Amino acid sequence: MSSRTLGRSILSAAVAAAIFCGLTISARAQVQPAEAKPAQASKPGVGGKSAKAYEDAQIKVAIPDGWRVVPDAEVVKPTKVSVSLGNSVSGGQGIFLEKNGYTLAIACNTGHASGIEGGRFIEIFNIPWPEVEDVSSCSGYFGRSVQPVNRTLTFTNLIVDTGDPRLQENCGIHGAGHWTEKDGVKSFEGERRWFGGFFTTVDGGYFFDSGDEGCGLKAYTFTSQASTPDQLPVVDDPALKKMVQEAIDIVDSIHYKRCAPAP
Repeated sequence: MSSRTLGRSILSAAVAAAIFCGLTISARAQVQPAEAKPAQASKPGVGGKSAKAYEDAQIKVAIPDGWRVVPDAEVVKPTKVSVSLGNSVSGGQGIFLEKNGYTLAIACNTGHASGIEGGRFIEIFNIPWPEVEDVSSCSGYFGRSVQPVNRTLTFTNLIVDTGDPRLQENCGIHGAGHWTEKDGVKSFEGERRWFGGFFTTVDGGYFFDSGDEGCGLKAYTFTSQASTPDQLPVVDDPALKKMVQEAIDIVDSIHYKRCAPAP
């Protein structure tokens, strides 16, 4: 074999080897599995429509039609959505939903600074009314009504009796009621209005714990976006009762991957 013929044979073999190697690399690239991505919270979609589910490392929850996932920016800074949320709720990790002027906050990993077991009202709620000077004093005159959620949780409604003179004085309420007249004497009669509510365990605290180690406290609230007492819904409003039940159903449907509420 001449040197020229031998050179052509070597060149042909090299080309064939290169083609085979390229095909092998390409084939391997096509069968490599995609890198797993951590679960992320669903965010509002096009046109403001909410996603249908939320999932993170601790919980998974389906989001019913009509409820909107609140973007982080509307939670961490004062907006109508977050006006009644305390710092330990709005600063916690979880999901915040909104519908018809109500906010459901599911802070599944948070905490509080007070040494009081279960925390304080002011850490979980804010009272945005213009004439409230002392939130803790005002909240001390709220009435309470408890509803069952499941075997572990209950929901506590916070009721504002706008006709209570002590509540009027401590909460700066001068309206949210109606005037009546009897025997020529006019008097102001208040109304029982709904401020909001919180989910809790048998311990009854604003914050509740889980049965797993390494888990933060939980604080679940459902509040009106009203900024004055006269904007609060009346207790017997059918629309309010429907919204409360929807919020209860959402919390009851949460699937816990870890850090479930302690029984």
